[in-house]
Amino acid sequence: MVAAGLRMAGLRWWVSAALVVGVLTSMTADAAWRATRDPPAEPIDGVVRLVGDPSPMEGGGWRVEIRHGGRRLDAEFGGAHMEVGDLLAGTTIHVTASSVRPARRWQRFRHVAGTMEVDQVGSTGPAGPVYRAANALRRLLWKGSAPLGEREASLLAGLVLGDDRAQSASTADDFRAAGLGHLLAVSGQNVAFVLAAAAPALGRLRYRWRFPLTLLLLGFFAIVTRFEPSVLRATVMAGGSALAAARGRQAGGARLLAVTVAGLVVLDPFLVHRAAFRLSVAASAGILVAAGALAGAIPGPRLFRETAGVTLAAQAAVTPLLLAGFGPVPVAALPANLLAAPVAGPLMVWGVTGGLVAGILGSPVDAVIHAPTGVGLRWIANVGEWSATHPTGYMGTVVGSLVAGSVALAAWLSARGRSRHAMGALLGTLIVLLTVATSTIVGSADAGADGGIRVLGKGEVVVVDRLGSTRRLLGDLRRRGVDQPLLIVFREPVPAGVGSTLDLRFDPHQRWGPPASVGAVVPASGTRFMVGGTTWVVHLDHGLLMVRRAPAGVEPRVPSAG
Repeated sequence: MVAAGLRMAGLRWWVSAALVVGVLTSMTADAAWRATRDPPAEPIDGVVRLVGDPSPMEGGGWRVEIRHGGRRLDAEFGGAHMEVGDLLAGTTIHVTASSVRPARRWQRFRHVAGTMEVDQVGSTGPAGPVYRAANALRRLLWKGSAPLGEREASLLAGLVLGDDRAQSASTADDFRAAGLGHLLAVSGQNVAFVLAAAAPALGRLRYRWRFPLTLLLLGFFAIVTRFEPSVLRATVMAGGSALAAARGRQAGGARLLAVTVAGLVVLDPFLVHRAAFRLSVAASAGILVAAGALAGAIPGPRLFRETAGVTLAAQAAVTPLLLAGFGPVPVAALPANLLAAPVAGPLMVWGVTGGLVAGILGSPVDAVIHAPTGVGLRWIANVGEWSATHPTGYMGTVVGSLVAGSVALAAWLSARGRSRHAMGALLGTLIVLLTVATSTIVGSADAGADGGIRVLGKGEVVVVDRLGSTRRLLGDLRRRGVDQPLLIVFREPVPAGVGSTLDLRFDPHQRWGPPASVGAVVPASGTRFMVGGTTWVVHLDHGLLMVRRAPAGVEPRVPSAG
């Protein structure tokens, strides 16, 4: 009776806590949504502060979130203001903008009230002392990576700082094809490795100094990485664990994750709309619940079993979210993570510790320090590149759900001591993955629009009806199984930079586009071509290049593309 009463009291406590969290979250969400409802109506002429780091826009220029008059806005700087790219978060700058466009829905979920196109740029001012220190650390790490190649240096910035601004579209697509995209964005894993790197120094301190310095380190790292959602989750969890240790207690991982998520959502309810936050929470929950049990069911050396257990648990947990938000999941994600994870961890630690030393001492010491860094980065880059150039298929909703369920079943069986049954479930998962990997489907004739593209024939010709960005285009082509197109036709003018990226991935091929395109041939209106036994005709219509099926009996005027 006493035990039953305690259980009922505990249940009532959790229900009450959930209701309080729900009410508080609703209140803060309503206030945040109202704050982004109306953009400034008058022109802007004054000093603004950069909230993040400027990122390059497709076709030239920079985009960055700024704060002006207590509101957060997206600022777009044209190609004439290239000096903006050298600024970092916290810096102030005088700008003039004639108008501000209302924010889109996805922008409002980032607390952005509108978008302004900057007309003129004036003087700049320094950031505050904390941001100056954080920016100095970032610049020191960049300076230390000078001996590395351009690709390797950009990968190191992504691994250590989550800074993907210098990464090419083709490199980013390689990592997405391998399911390694999380390595290019800073994550909770980085927080763990930063604490591991600082552990020798923190361990020598007394408890009364260790706890506050740990919190200061976590807060400073969050500023350095620009408060990425996954870092926020990991930082708060690490802080909670440090608090429990300072009080002589041990915090349970699942409970700590639940309290962390509830607290962060109350403070910023829009976090639930951030994919990075959802994936970070799901991956953490999967690792906490299933990684140990899966490691116990996998044969082999301890390092392999633990790495495989963490990879399987995290991948199974995030697969439903990836399927719902991003479409099919690459089969290569599991083997690629198994190959890259043992290297990525040490690189993150060495990138912070050795990278700082390399930045301080400079040449020629930096080349010696980063010699092993270059080897590790090339290994990870090659894993991603191989996955992109040797597609292994994709898991759709049915297969992905089946794989995630099989991994969950294996963890449940292993936790109950049924190792043989757990191994059977994992073996079934492997068979499903191998079946998908050996039956990659390529687009069929006139496959229809998908993500703004149409694949004609067996991938010989691609019509791009809507170009969002080069990275998105590469991803759409990869998911449709297009690996050797002979002709890519753009409906809208092709901006600068797209052609050079496509040349890296698809060579040789032709590109057609309407007038004002960069790096594309403008075909004559009425030009016809044949692919897959069907004749197609292109027309110029108000500056756009339209592609339609030609009437029956019409012959092509250009060499066949299929």
